[in-house]
Amino acid sequence: MAREELKINIIIKGDHIFMGAQAKDCDPKMTTLQGDLATVLARVPAFVEESNKSWDVALQNPKSTVPEPVAAPAPVRTATTSSSSASKSVAATHAKQPAQPKFF
Repeated sequence: MAREELKINIIIKGDHIFMGAQAKDCDPKMTTLQGDLATVLARVPAFVEESNKSWDVALQNPKSTVPEPVAAPAPVRTATTSSSSASKSVAATHAKQPAQPKFF
């Protein structure tokens, strides 16, 4: 069934193409292609037909059934020796590794 209102989005970056379709009260449909503007324009009618058929079966995607994450148990602290050489080696290990990775 054809939809009364349909939005088609096309994003072209180099030879990579993203195409999406959205209709009222329907989850969007998306696909990627490689090519140029002529490639994507030739694919639009078939993509719209595929989207309409998919929406005829179900307007929206099924709700996710991923379970909620379980909280990690608190770390267990163990007794350590107060040897100065042991604490120096631990301090040296921590000094070599930054507290947080630097991305920039």
